[in-house]
Amino acid sequence: MSAKQLSLFEVKSNHCCFKDNNFSYLNINGDIPTNISQDTFISVAREPALKIYSLGFQPAKSIPEIPRWFLHKYGSKQSYTVLEPFAGSGTTLIESIKYGSSIYWLDYQPFSRLICQVKTTQFELNEIKGEILKITKNCLLQHFAPETVYFSNKDFWFQKPVQEALEILREQIMYSKESVQPVLWLAFAATVRKSSNMNDGMILAARRSHIKEKPILTREDVFQYFHTYAVKAYEAISEWQYYLNNAKVEIRELPLYDSRTIEGNWYCDAVITSPPYINAIDYVWASKFELHWLGLVENDHKRLNLYSKEIGTERISSSEYKELGKLGYQRVDKIIEDIYFARKYQASKGQNQLRARVVYKYFYDMKNHFSSCFSILKKGGYYCFTIGDTSTICGVDIPVASILTELACEVGFRQQFSFHLLLKNRKLNIPRNVTWAGTIKHDTIVVLEKPV
Repeated sequence: MSAKQLSLFEVKSNHCCFKDNNFSYLNINGDIPTNISQDTFISVAREPALKIYSLGFQPAKSIPEIPRWFLHKYGSKQSYTVLEPFAGSGTTLIESIKYGSSIYWLDYQPFSRLICQVKTTQFELNEIKGEILKITKNCLLQHFAPETVYFSNKDFWFQKPVQEALEILREQIMYSKESVQPVLWLAFAATVRKSSNMNDGMILAARRSHIKEKPILTREDVFQYFHTYAVKAYEAISEWQYYLNNAKVEIRELPLYDSRTIEGNWYCDAVITSPPYINAIDYVWASKFELHWLGLVENDHKRLNLYSKEIGTERISSSEYKELGKLGYQRVDKIIEDIYFARKYQASKGQNQLRARVVYKYFYDMKNHFSSCFSILKKGGYYCFTIGDTSTICGVDIPVASILTELACEVGFRQQFSFHLLLKNRKLNIPRNVTWAGTIKHDTIVVLEKPV
């Protein structure tokens, strides 16, 4: 039975288990039970979640059921501290706070940091409501629109009235109360994406000839988008504030922007995270518009500089990717060679060499990351990660979860537990050559332990 078939397996009860000679499959309604068996495949029918989870755009978000499962199985209510080194949209942060764990977090991507800052900050709700009303009113009265934001292809992706409205909104937010500006910026970010010429569901801004053009928008349309998203943000934060106000935990954003070199005079009990998928999503490109319109990067050059902190970056010079990288692990080096020498699939000029280098850098970076986390974990502490089990690059299947586990064990961890999550809807609307780029069928969750 394939992963796709399994994901469609219908059940009526809370838990339904199916077994064949090799695997067990469990369909779950609600939380993942802590007593599931090793290497079980699960499908989760999710319960309605707090609105705070969906606040802020992030492609391929991790689901809260996984960090929740880990904390209930391995966590401790007594002064437990979690590290999230790839914070993303803050799912692990929310779950740790709800559980009662202190949380340290970091992310190299400034838009992700903004999302997480909003989700870990206590706001005065009346101030948010007042600023939303004031901005909505002032925008309709303002006729002059400055021009302060510049980036490549701006005119292609944003109609002129849209640009004017976004500039007006931007100016109004900058003059609003500083204490609530992060919330307003998130509403503004959603407005930027919605009012762009990208179609709904697009992850990356790429020219797509088969997608019809967006309708002509007015300034008032953009202002209405902002008001809608601002109200949604207010509702999400209002619902979440109860949990945050009652949390007796430490929440600390680490002044580190590179998860490969985590250091400091502190220790944590667990790392719970979802590392970036190899060669699957360009997170900087996906947030290009938000980064520029929110002023999180000054120009195109500054945005491109963010790639230097990305795990397994694809921004590699031709002089570098012409060199065949070797990690010294036979299985990984064989995969790199198969891609580099096009033993499975010949991509367009230079792509095989580039992709081979991406694979090399990804695993090289992740090994450094594991080593860094190992040093700040307490003895007996855990590292739990969720990753796409297998990726296909240039026709070569890469058992990502298995290789990462092996690399982690090389730096001192030992594998404690694993299971698999069947993906019901991992369709990313991004431009890709599906001839040699496969679809990830399921995620694997691995729990590693630092020996005592």
